[in-house]
Amino acid sequence: MKNSLKLFVFLLVAALMLVACGGGADDLLADIEERGTIRVSTDANYEPQSFLDTNGDFTGFDVEVAREIGERLGVEVEFVTPDWDIITAGNWGGQWDMSVGSMTVTRDRQQVLDFAEPAYYYTPAQFAAADGSGIDTWEDIAGQVVCVGTATTYDQWLGGDVEGLGLPDSSFYTTPPANVEIRPLSTDAECAQSIQAGRTEFSVFLTSGTVVDAAIAEGIAIHKVGGPVYSENLAVAFDNSGELDNATLVARVSEIIAEMHTDGTLRTLSEKWFGADLTADPTQ
Repeated sequence: MKNSLKLFVFLLVAALMLVACGGGADDLLADIEERGTIRVSTDANYEPQSFLDTNGDFTGFDVEVAREIGERLGVEVEFVTPDWDIITAGNWGGQWDMSVGSMTVTRDRQQVLDFAEPAYYYTPAQFAAADGSGIDTWEDIAGQVVCVGTATTYDQWLGGDVEGLGLPDSSFYTTPPANVEIRPLSTDAECAQSIQAGRTEFSVFLTSGTVVDAAIAEGIAIHKVGGPVYSENLAVAFDNSGELDNATLVARVSEIIAEMHTDGTLRTLSEKWFGADLTADPTQ
């Protein structure tokens, strides 16, 4: 009888310890809090949003936003850099917990990803061309080879899938130019870098206006062509097919983003990295 009682007590204690240690086993936020780190996917070549400084450390607007989210969650941030098309495809397999990588919310992406609300900032999509290319007006873009980042909204919009973007009508300022040939690269930041390197298979590209501004500031011989073509609502993203439930993490990060809007943190970071406040919804 004593042995049976001891066995019962042992099993009861073991069960209680399992519950205590594994309480967050089905919840992503609890799992993050338990390990003390949140793994964030971003881009190492997307200045000024995210890039490596001279010491090889991550810096930029997205990087500082991610670190602020981590601080308010009470955990450290660990950055990973998978390819953009892998991030947007979903099914991350638990390799990272969220993306703070200037991702536009679209209908297609909402099928495989969850997004924090509200967006943390907004950017204009902008054409730019090599100096001396003869591409100086909107009409000059028709029939050109246009560089974009693969699996980006720029690729999607230029290909004519305006409906698939899922942006409000007020976000669009014009329609795609006619008869263009799309030339995708791994990231759209590489388009300006390719022009700088002397590649001649294209002379015009489409990317974020912030990326164009950064490239011009670096001395790359390019110029803007026309005005913004549409506005992007950029949000923190989460895989919606992971083994751990992400609902509490999405809700908490959404609260944090709202707090960062209210207390001016996002505005301050935007002005630091872009020289302007890009945190107000231009469609409102």
